[in-house]
Order: sequence, then structure tokens, then C-alpha cells
Amino acid sequence: MNILFFTHISPFPQNGGEKIRSAYLLKALAGLGHRVFAIIGNEEDENLSEYLIPGVEFYTHHEKPLSLADRLTGNFYFRQNPAVLKLFRDICGSHHIDVAVLDYGFIGQYIPWFSAMRIPVVLGSHNSQALHTLQKPAAGLVQKLRRSQLVNLEKTHERRYFPQAAAVMVVSEPDRQYHAEFVAPEKIFTIPNFLDEQEYTLREERVPNLLVMTANFSMYMNHEGLKWLVEQVWNDELAGRFELWLVGRHSRESLQQITGAEHYKNIKAIGKVQHIKPYISMASGVLIPLLHGSGTRLKCLEAMALRTPVIATAKGVEGVLSDHFIVANTPAAFRHALLTFNGKGQLGQLLHDDFMKEYSAGVNAERLEHILRYALQQAPVVTPQLVTE
Repeated sequence: MNILFFTHISPFPQNGGEKIRSAYLLKALAGLGHRVFAIIGNEEDENLSEYLIPGVEFYTHHEKPLSLADRLTGNFYFRQNPAVLKLFRDICGSHHIDVAVLDYGFIGQYIPWFSAMRIPVVLGSHNSQALHTLQKPAAGLVQKLRRSQLVNLEKTHERRYFPQAAAVMVVSEPDRQYHAEFVAPEKIFTIPNFLDEQEYTLREERVPNLLVMTANFSMYMNHEGLKWLVEQVWNDELAGRFELWLVGRHSRESLQQITGAEHYKNIKAIGKVQHIKPYISMASGVLIPLLHGSGTRLKCLEAMALRTPVIATAKGVEGVLSDHFIVANTPAAFRHALLTFNGKGQLGQLLHDDFMKEYSAGVNAERLEHILRYALQQAPVVTPQLVTE
């Protein structure tokens, strides 16, 4: 099968949850024996020859910064990028495409183009995005009005375009229930976030009393989670027992904003790193103190794959099937969980066992193939009045 894969995400390097999801979808599609023409972002100007995947041919596109008019009107939620359309035409003009996979965010406006070409679309969603936006903290009337505007625009996009897909791919049961409000339930398939178990065999020596929190800290849910941890949970007793490393993009800026320093009571901001696995593998435990968000956390799955215990809020492990997390939802309970945690025992191995059952590439490649076969049987709905050439 020939597959056209399109995403706004820059999947490489794999240093963020959304990047990991897209990268492993590409690897799984190629691993199933399909030929994939992948149109991706490359915002970090990576040398893509270092990320070769047999069976995948990369094309890149660059999104122009949004203008003030774009931000005020929100028309970018519905606009097709002429440069992206040209790539579609070039690829489809040179190869017979069986299925298009559109991955992440608000790119449903491209479905009508493929429908006109009689190419079924699998639309991939990483979370319930409108609900995700609704959770974003807003201070003051202006921010609340802006948030309301964005939520309405996102819901309009979802309801206008998502039903036109041959199949919609979600990552969790709560996300499936959300999308079933406006997409026919039989067209919704759950493929949880997953990892290639063969790439998670790293076994670093554990550093006693080292905790890590990995994230893109510019995302509001991660910043707010860190803020809660620092201001309401962390104290001198914890600082005397543990060292906490913040690993990922904008961790320094986030800690600086909260505390005024990049080092605070034995909390150290590492910043962006090329490879995050060694930090998770050497840690005694991974913290996921999230209060907002949806979908499933790839940082959680990475810890499971690397046999590292997880201490989290319920939101931090939401949608992940395992009874072996340490879960605490109040500042006092989270603090107590940390003070009684010693990093020993079988929690890490039990988490790894759960990972292999539900979140390994082998299990989810079969699910992905099922979705492709289903989509291939669907006749696209032709809506030429919405197509932009």
C-alpha cells in the first residue's frame, strides 16, 4: 500500500511527546511493509538523513508565522496552505496513493482535497484538543474571551471536517468518547501512544534519590504542573532527600519564571537534550505532576518501557492501563508519596510488563493495519466546493 502521511509536527529529534507519536506512526507504517511519502515539518533544521526509515521518503514544509489578522480571526483553522497542496499534487501525480494519514492538530481542512481525489483519509488526533484548550488557565476577562474564541473555533473545525474522514484515530477511551459526539462511532479507532520496545533496552545505572520530570515546559500543562509541584509540594525535607532534574525544552525558563532561578532547593533545570532516554533510565523515579491535559502521556510510557517507577497525579497517568503507578492528587499526598518512596522493589518491572501488553510497537502495528484496511474500504465523501487548488 502507498500511503501519504502529512503532519505539521517536526518528528525529529524525538524530544517531545507529540514528536514521538508521529515518529513511531511513521516507523509502524513502514514496518508493516507499506511505502510512505511523509510530508513533515523540520523546525529545528535537522539533517533528516540521520533519521532514515526504510520505506519512508521525507518531504518538508515550513509554516509561515501567523499574522495578527490570522490570530484575531482564527482563519488558519480552516485555510489550506498552497505549498502543502503542491506537495500533495506532486506526490499524487507521481504515485498511486491508497490512503492518506493526516496526523495531529487542526488539519482536517485538507480532507476535501483527498476526497476529490478519491483517496480515503485516516485522521489522527493526539488528544481532545478543544477540551485541552478549555483547560488552559486564563487570568482576566480578555484571556477568558480569547480562550472561549479558540475553543469555539476548534470545535467548529472538528465538527466540520472530522466526520469527512474515512477513519479517525484517537489515543484513549476518553478521547474516543469525546470524538463520538460528532463522528460516527464505527469510524473511531483507538491506538494508544506506543513505543518500539527494541529502542528501549537501555539500562543505565540507577542514581539513588534522583528524580526526573521530562517535558516540553513551554506547554501550559507542564508549566502549571511544575508550578504546583514547586510551590505546593516541594519543601526543605524533600530537597534534603532528593535531587530533581527538569529535562526538556524551556525547563530553565519555566523554573526561572516560577522561582527566579534555574537551581532551586535541589531542583536543577537541564534544558533541551538530544536524547531523553538516558535521564529516565538513570533516575530512581519519574514525576508527572499534571493537573491539565488529555490523551496519554508518552513520558509515562517511556518510563514504563525503561522500568522506571512513576509518581504522578491521576491526570498524569490518565488513560494508561496499569495498576502499578504511585498516584497522589493533593500536595500533602504527593509529598507523602515522595517521602515514602525509595526507588526499590519491583514497580519498574511491573510497569514494563504492562507496557509490553498494551503500548509496544508489535501490538499496535496490528491495530494500525486494521484501521488502514477499514479506511481503504470506505468511499470518500466528495465535497469539491471546499477544495482549494
